[in-house]
Amino acid sequence: MEGRKKWYRVAPNVGVNVRNGPGTAYDKAFSLSYGTAVEIGETKDGWGRCSDGWVCMDYLEPVSETEPRQTDTGLVIQRSLIPAGRKNRPGGTNGDRYITIHETGNFARGADAAAHAAYLKSDAAIKARMSWHYTVDDHAVVQHIPDGEKAWHAGDGANGPGNSQSIGIEICVDAGGDFAQAKRNAAALVRLLRKEHGIGLGNVVQHFHWNGKDCPHTIRHTAGGWADFLALCGSAAAQPEQSGLPAAVDVLVRAGVVTSPDYWKRGSGWSDANVAALIRAMAAYIEKKR
Repeated sequence: MEGRKKWYRVAPNVGVNVRNGPGTAYDKAFSLSYGTAVEIGETKDGWGRCSDGWVCMDYLEPVSETEPRQTDTGLVIQRSLIPAGRKNRPGGTNGDRYITIHETGNFARGADAAAHAAYLKSDAAIKARMSWHYTVDDHAVVQHIPDGEKAWHAGDGANGPGNSQSIGIEICVDAGGDFAQAKRNAAALVRLLRKEHGIGLGNVVQHFHWNGKDCPHTIRHTAGGWADFLALCGSAAAQPEQSGLPAAVDVLVRAGVVTSPDYWKRGSGWSDANVAALIRAMAAYIEKKR
C-alpha cells in the first residue's frame, strides 16, 4: 500500500535488518542501529519500504513529529515526560541560557536512559524532588521535561540560575554500558541544544559550577576529560569526505562488493557493523583476485 511517508525509529537495542524485499526470504542488505530515524512510505504484508530497502514494521516505533527531532548523528530524541503537576516537575519558565552536564552516579547494570526515565516517574523521585531534562546512554537520548521548563537538577535552590536558567543532561555510567559512546551521544545532544537555543560553548557547564558537587565525577577525574568533552560539544560530528564518493561506490557495486549503493552514497549514518561488513567484503574480493 502506497501512502504518505511517515517517520519511525528503530526500536530493538540490537537494531534491525534492511532487506532487498518485503520478507525474510530476501537477502539482508545491511542493518540499522537502535534509534535510527527511518522514513517509510509503501507498506506490504507488515513490511515498510525505506529509501534503501524493506524493514519489518514490528521493529519500528512511530515518531510523532513529521520530521523527528534528532542529533547530527541521527539519534532520535525519545520523549518520556514526567506528568505535569508532579512535584518533581515544578513548571515555571527555564531561560535556556546554560546546559548543565551531570553523571547519574548509578553504576548498576541496566541503569540506562530508559531505567532513569522510569525512575523519574516513581514515588521515590517525587519524594526526592529530583528531575532533569535529558538522560543519555550509549544508545539513546530520552527527554523528561521540556527545555522551556525548570527542573530540579542543579542543587542551587528553586530560583537559582542552575535550576531556572539551564537544561540538565545526565550521562549514564551503568555497568556494561559504553561510557565513551554515551559521552559522544551527550555531546551530540549538546550541539543540538546549542543550535536550537543559541547557547555559547562557554555556557556548557558542570554540575559543580552551580553548587560545588563533584559532578560529572568520571569526567572531572579523567585527565583532560572536561576539555575533551567540550571539544566534542563544540564541533559537528565528523562526516566522511564526500568528494568522489558516489563514483567510488559505483566501482564497488560493479565489483560485487556493495549491494546497497544508496546507503553508502549518503556518506553519513553508517553503522560500525556495516563498515566492518564492507571491510570484510573488500578483503574477500581482494583475496579472490589474487
